[in-house]
Amino acid sequence: MKNHGTYFYPGDNSGARQVYCIQQSRTSLNIGDTITVSIKKSLPAQKSRVKKGSIYKAVICELKQKKSRFTHLNRSFSRNIVVILNAKGDPIGTRVKTLASFELRARGHAKIASIAPFIF
Repeated sequence: MKNHGTYFYPGDNSGARQVYCIQQSRTSLNIGDTITVSIKKSLPAQKSRVKKGSIYKAVICELKQKKSRFTHLNRSFSRNIVVILNAKGDPIGTRVKTLASFELRARGHAKIASIAPFIF
């Protein structure tokens, strides 16, 4: 189970290298949930859209933990990956480098699903 205090890796080109979960809405997290994160590592300020120590909302795109779909298909990934959002709920980065699942579109994150390279 992912709790606050979990480190995630960003799956976009916002400039962050590692983020830290500081708040979540539910006890059990799933793909498509929105969490509050703090930027722990980032690129230098000239190359980055985010600054170290700043707080943003993020959407979970991949989890290491096994999760099952309604088709009884268990899936897990190699890393915990999020996409960082701005105040309006749109992704900060212009590219998403991670896979998108149909749960993102079902939970109202169609913008992320549309710019992702692959939807499964």
